[in-house]
Amino acid sequence: MAFDRMTDSAVDADWTDELLPGTTLLRGQYRIGKFLNSGGFGITYLAKDSLNRDVVLKECYVAAFCRRSQISVRARSESSKPHLQTVIRSFLNEAQTIASLSHPNIVQVHQVFEDNDTAYMALDYIKGYDLLEIIDEKKAPLTPQLIVAMARKLISAIGHIHDQQLLHCDISPDNVCVRTSDGEPILIDFGAARKSASGIGQKHSGFSQVKDGYSPYELYSTGGTCGPWSDIYSLGATLYHAVSGAAPVDCQSRLSAIVERRPDPLKPLAGRIRGYPPGFLESIDKAMRIKQAERHQSAQDWLGMLVAPRPPRDRAVVLLRRVASTASLGRQVENRVLTARVRWAQVSLAQV
Repeated sequence: MAFDRMTDSAVDADWTDELLPGTTLLRGQYRIGKFLNSGGFGITYLAKDSLNRDVVLKECYVAAFCRRSQISVRARSESSKPHLQTVIRSFLNEAQTIASLSHPNIVQVHQVFEDNDTAYMALDYIKGYDLLEIIDEKKAPLTPQLIVAMARKLISAIGHIHDQQLLHCDISPDNVCVRTSDGEPILIDFGAARKSASGIGQKHSGFSQVKDGYSPYELYSTGGTCGPWSDIYSLGATLYHAVSGAAPVDCQSRLSAIVERRPDPLKPLAGRIRGYPPGFLESIDKAMRIKQAERHQSAQDWLGMLVAPRPPRDRAVVLLRRVASTASLGRQVENRVLTARVRWAQVSLAQV
């Protein structure tokens, strides 16, 4: 993860796998400051670079396949060696994936390198909270205006990802960081990203990552056809959680209900939540359709739905203004005619 979600409990935890503060990497170019987090594909640290800037270092470390020998990373067994090498290659691919992207709402990678018999990437240090923390722990207010602005930026971000023939495949509230300084949402963690060809995700390119409530049904199946619509579902589910305050029902339960001809257990947002512009909640509901063909097929399609037509009351206001303007002009003409008649009468009387 590319930001500081450090807590007091994490500081006191008895971590055994992470590098200790003060450890240097890449011949002294980076110095570990503190542990930040540990996930399925690696460990993240807050560190200083050679210019004394804060960066996040992500270390490729999967405990199932490796162990720490002093500061080096070793395979747990001979049988684990090929798995560890596969993990390292995937990690390097993730770094290359992020490095190929350039968007203000996507985390930026500064450098990727190998050291201690594993791989590392240096990422932007984003000081803030992830969206899940904000929702669950009320770290910051989530107003409709903020959610709408956030949605537009994240939709634009996944559009950029798809334009580069990539799929994120792991969009969820905990992978959206909201920067404290300006409220910008930043999409992070590309560990499950896949390359795509003609919009279709390539199978076996990247780790498979499924999160109940956020992953579409095609990510659950090895034969599922992934595409931009898959990220669209996951982003829709993320926004659904932000709007409603509750995690959405997982798509497996939804699919079972549909197959059994029961009502969809996921309640649509449109019609039950107020305060959002016309079409916005409907666009999230559409993004979360079970059937791929019924979702937005691209980020551009989704953004297009957010450009709402001018409400009827606005047109009425325009018409009223035109009528008022016409009436005002008519009164001006009448006043001028009346003034001219008065002046003519005055002249006529003077001549008598």
